Amino acid sequence: MIVRLTAEGAVVQDADDLGRLHVQTDLDADGLRTALKTTGTGELVDADTALLDVAVLRSRAALLATTPDWAERWGEMIAYAERKGWLSDGGRCVQVHVER
Repeated sequence: MIVRLTAEGAVVQDADDLGRLHVQTDLDADGLRTALKTTGTGELVDADTALLDVAVLRSRAALLATTPDWAERWGEMIAYAERKGWLSDGGRCVQVHVER
């Protein structure tokens, strides 16, 4: 799954692909920080790492999901992130890589 962030907003792409979650953007760190805050999507940790709000991400992705087992696979993705130590704030946020 890709979260595409621009100054205009956040768009989830490839919602059915739960094997690789990341942010894609052309924004610099300051622009990305602002976009994450403005859209309620998350916050920037550093130039290459963001924390995404799990509930916001799930609600946006679920609207686009087409596979019948999507909810189960979502749960597996979050469980994997927890095992890897990528969840924070009591599981409210998931750490993801930022690609430019």
